[in-house]
Amino acid sequence: MSSQPPAIIDRQPWLHRVLLLWLDPLFRLGATRPLVDSDIWHLGAQDTAVRLSRRFARHWGTAHDRRPSSLVRDICRTFAREMTVVTTLSVAYSLLVQYQPPLIHLLMTVVTRSDDTIDDTSGYWYAALLAVVSLVSVTILDSSFFVTAQLATNVKTVVMDLVLSQSLHCPDAATSSGDVITMVAVDSTRLFVGFVALPWLVVPVVTLPLLYTAIGSMMGWQVGVAGGLTLLVVMAGGYYFAHAAGNLRHDLMAAQAARVKATDELLAGIRVVKMYGWEASLENRVTSLRDAELALQHTYQFGSELNAIGLLVAPTLSLMACVVVYVVGLGHALTPTVAFTAMAYVNIARLPCNLFAFAVMRVTEAVTSAHRIEAFIRSSPATIPSAASTTSTSSTTSIADDDMVAEAVVDMHEASFASTNQPRVDPLTPPPSSSRSACILHQLNLTILQHQLTMIVGPVGSGKSSVLKAILGELELVAGHMEATTTRVAYASQEPWLQQTTIRSNITFQSDNANISDHYATVLSACQLLPDLASFPQGDCTVLGDRGVNLSGGQRARVALARAMYRQDADLVLLDDPLSALDSHVAKTVFEQGIRGVLAEKSVILVLNSHYHLLPFADTIVVMEGGRVVRQGSFATMQQHLTSLSYPQTSKTCPPPTTLADQLRPLASPNPTSTSSPVRTANPLKTRPPVDESSPLLVVAPTSDVALDTYVAYFDASGWHGISVMAGVGGMYLLSQGVVVAADAALTSVTTFCLYVALAVAAMLLLFTRGICALLLNLACAKTLHRQLLHAVVSAPVPTFFDVTPLGRILHRFTSDLFDVDSRMPTSAVYLLQCQFQVLGIAVVCGAALPCSIVFCAPLTLLVTRIYTRFSHTSPALTRLAAAHRAPFVAFATETLRGLSTIRAFDQTEHFETNGRRLLDKAQSYLLVQFLASRWLQMRMDGLSAGMVAAVAFCCVWSRATVGVVGAGLALTYVTQLSGFLSRAVMGHAEVAEHMTSVERMVEYIGIKSEGAKSEGPVGGSRSTTALAEWPSQGAVTFANYSMRYRAGLELSLKHVSLSVRGGEKVGICGRTGGGKSSLLAALFRTVEAASGRIMIDGVDIATVDLATLRSRLTIIPQDPVVFSGSVRFNLDPTLTTDDAELWHVLRQVHLADVVGLDYDVAEHGANLSGGQRQLLCIARALLRKSKVVVLDEATANIDGDTDRLIQDTLRANFHHDNVTKLVIAHRVHTILDSDRILVLQDGSVVEFDTPVALLAIENGVFKALAAHAGATLP
Repeated sequence: MSSQPPAIIDRQPWLHRVLLLWLDPLFRLGATRPLVDSDIWHLGAQDTAVRLSRRFARHWGTAHDRRPSSLVRDICRTFAREMTVVTTLSVAYSLLVQYQPPLIHLLMTVVTRSDDTIDDTSGYWYAALLAVVSLVSVTILDSSFFVTAQLATNVKTVVMDLVLSQSLHCPDAATSSGDVITMVAVDSTRLFVGFVALPWLVVPVVTLPLLYTAIGSMMGWQVGVAGGLTLLVVMAGGYYFAHAAGNLRHDLMAAQAARVKATDELLAGIRVVKMYGWEASLENRVTSLRDAELALQHTYQFGSELNAIGLLVAPTLSLMACVVVYVVGLGHALTPTVAFTAMAYVNIARLPCNLFAFAVMRVTEAVTSAHRIEAFIRSSPATIPSAASTTSTSSTTSIADDDMVAEAVVDMHEASFASTNQPRVDPLTPPPSSSRSACILHQLNLTILQHQLTMIVGPVGSGKSSVLKAILGELELVAGHMEATTTRVAYASQEPWLQQTTIRSNITFQSDNANISDHYATVLSACQLLPDLASFPQGDCTVLGDRGVNLSGGQRARVALARAMYRQDADLVLLDDPLSALDSHVAKTVFEQGIRGVLAEKSVILVLNSHYHLLPFADTIVVMEGGRVVRQGSFATMQQHLTSLSYPQTSKTCPPPTTLADQLRPLASPNPTSTSSPVRTANPLKTRPPVDESSPLLVVAPTSDVALDTYVAYFDASGWHGISVMAGVGGMYLLSQGVVVAADAALTSVTTFCLYVALAVAAMLLLFTRGICALLLNLACAKTLHRQLLHAVVSAPVPTFFDVTPLGRILHRFTSDLFDVDSRMPTSAVYLLQCQFQVLGIAVVCGAALPCSIVFCAPLTLLVTRIYTRFSHTSPALTRLAAAHRAPFVAFATETLRGLSTIRAFDQTEHFETNGRRLLDKAQSYLLVQFLASRWLQMRMDGLSAGMVAAVAFCCVWSRATVGVVGAGLALTYVTQLSGFLSRAVMGHAEVAEHMTSVERMVEYIGIKSEGAKSEGPVGGSRSTTALAEWPSQGAVTFANYSMRYRAGLELSLKHVSLSVRGGEKVGICGRTGGGKSSLLAALFRTVEAASGRIMIDGVDIATVDLATLRSRLTIIPQDPVVFSGSVRFNLDPTLTTDDAELWHVLRQVHLADVVGLDYDVAEHGANLSGGQRQLLCIARALLRKSKVVVLDEATANIDGDTDRLIQDTLRANFHHDNVTKLVIAHRVHTILDSDRILVLQDGSVVEFDTPVALLAIENGVFKALAAHAGATLP
């Protein structure tokens, strides 16, 4: 249940809505206490994602002409009503503001006529009219911004919802997380800003022709034409640049997406990166992509600044052209009245021209982003929401009729499949034929019968997982046909996909408050999860970290398996090797109680890479090789083929019994009817308080103003002693503004015209110089901040940062926050300085030319300060709340992309769309209020500006006997600009403060304490690098009363562990899932520091060795294979220091040389490699390092037994028994029976540690029981 109050905007009277009076209580509340979630209202019903998506669906693809649908055009059709209102209000403002110069002209006439022919009453009427025109015009314009705010927010909602919906239907191979995250976090924001800028595309188009028509009627048509053409030429140049910049912007966004993808991969694989000591190499990879991005950013922003400055000085050039034609061409005398009236007209053009540059660039960026999103959408046209969507099936696949062959759930005949970039419509219904890659499954003839257990075996890369993907419809059927009788499927992927929510929600896809059936407890028992849940303080309401990081590998596998078992209406259950990560006795129990118990009445397909002793229980066995079915049948008919199945050996050394024949021998004659029923126990789960599922994704943000230290840190990041440089840039702005004012004062007669021209040229040069200096300063800051942020995050400790911080939140710093610093901060900062010094110039001119106006400056300043103070107390809190609620949606999208196959298999697409829309609506409610808050401020500043216009106008009339015509003209022409620049100066400060909250969040991460002492050298300086040059030489490892906990406040994960491993010894490590095996290696690599005790390698306490040295001397083959997009060469050695001959050698050793080459392009997250191939690639890495201590963390868990045997031979040959210490963590007891000694861990403590023979001789021993369950015997 959301804590947000219901929407109130729709219930407000019209005047309250337009003047934003309904926000006043929020600002009063924000001035008294920090704002919280419950203070911000829900979106109105018409602004929610579900309503907006339906509204957009009615216009997408329904064009009356024959042109293909365009995202931009159809968004405009969808929101035609709002855009019409914005256009109408903008035109009304443009028409009304034209009355200001004639009224100024009349006032100056009153001032000029010092006799009594003109009554003061007329002057006061003119002053009053000028004040009314100023107030009404800015009110109309501000009203257009209110409509624009809702329009832009709704457009962003539609786009983000569209991208998420598209991602849920797009095949894994066609979905790049970097691209999707960029579209969600960056491109949608560009579309938002583009629509915000919409009024400033309309205002110049209407205002400028009317202005120069009026100038022509006053000074001659030649003057109007000259001035208009001058302005038109400059603006045409700006438009041409904006058009040409589109390609550059496209390249820039592609560079941003590439950097985000590389950052995502680095952070996702951070544990392996740290253990291999690859931080510097992967940092350099991201940094090089960042440098390429910044090079494009520099070119783009340099051109944008040049364009903006050109449009800024365009009115000055236009005024020069008007005066030259008027004085030189037509021979007229230039009087102050004519000069200042012309200046008043041209000054009206100053703000539209200035903002036209902003609008053109922002709209161009928005269109480019829309084209990127449209290209992504069009890659899967069937996923576009439509008003009347239908479901169709391919001609090569069908859902069988009732007269289909009895009991066949899936029937393939000569079916060939390839990966596809097209969408999957329904489970068991492959997408239609399209452009395809090479086939990965060939001519499959396979029938899956009802209520039968089918097991699939085969070597690594043979296509076992691909068969499941084909059945799920994730692969494209390119030949033959496939028929299915059901679309109700349950699926457990090879790499368990878990959400950052509770364990219960992960299993049930329901909230924790939902009622659960008794079946839930049965499933937990069958998956052996009850003991694990009992050890968690929150039981099954424990919130998981990113990717289930707070669970062991076996626990993650069993939670994913429980999800598949929990779906009671599933007719077909697909299990992709879920038992590999389980201990033998746990796997046996799960198989008996779960797969043969809970799923006894289901059709089950079970992929096996291990635990081949379970094959006799299969109804059908399928053997895959090379993407083909080479054999299939019952165990009785297949036994001879299975026992003879073998692969070429790489060593003559007799391996332990890991082949199919070895594992089958003890169970050659099982009792086929001995099916264990699931153990039913009383539900031990306690009723727990509901857990807020979004809580781990939110940041409890501070609510005070942005600290001065943040500004100092930002400018210091330039490396130029930032504060002094900022003062220098400010001085340049002050100088340029002074020159502008002097130039305007000189434009009063022909004699001073040359001085005006000289000062105007000087002002233009200063404007250009100040803009470029500010731009270079901002780019330098952005570059340094990213480098510091990346280094700080990569160096952050795993248990206290990565284990508790969602990946989506971290990525938010590298996407939305960095976008603010890169793109929005430079624009806002330059514009802020410009507006602030313009306001300063207006104040100085009015005070000097009209001293009596100074009396009104004090109350104006007081009111501005009071209003802004109230705003400044509320705005930072709104900004932080909006940012805190944006991150969950980005995290949700990132997480969803990893589990697309699972989500679609369970038919949960609609569920995830609903959850995504819920998060999106909440984020957008904060965004809308945050943006309208700035409009609230602008409206009040514009009202005060109109009051100041009235004061100056009345002062001119009141003191007309003493004020000169030049002073009155300067005061009036300048003060009418105040309504534009005062509000934007104050808002610019607020915008910079808003962007500074992004800097603040980045600086917060930059301040994270790094793990260990990577660059400072050994702790205490006790061990020099030279002294450790040959360390370790023996590889002896000693744990001395060692204890470890992952974070303060948690229980010990390792408890007083004491053991010694001799150099060159092979030690097998086993124990029940969660017993402490992975914690042991975390301690060895110091990803977690000791709570007490110490670890020594060759007598050296590893706590006295810096992390870079320690990890470079150790090697790990991790449990979860981590690969990066790029070449195989890069994946083997990211440092790129190994020669190709050696790389080819290790590829041959792991039997991948015939599958991939060094230049083979690995897809994102290794999507184009099987799980086993990814693991083999990780093993190849280890072979390159030649370390004295090697840790194998269940390294062959995803590899079939025969390939495992070959890999074991390879490992023995390379990690020779005499000179390499091997610590082998394994669930398959067979792989560690040839160890010198075996370590058994339970609950973080050592329970047994001796030779295999000794352990097997212990009566009721733990290891003996494990071996008995696995049917393992000594070789």
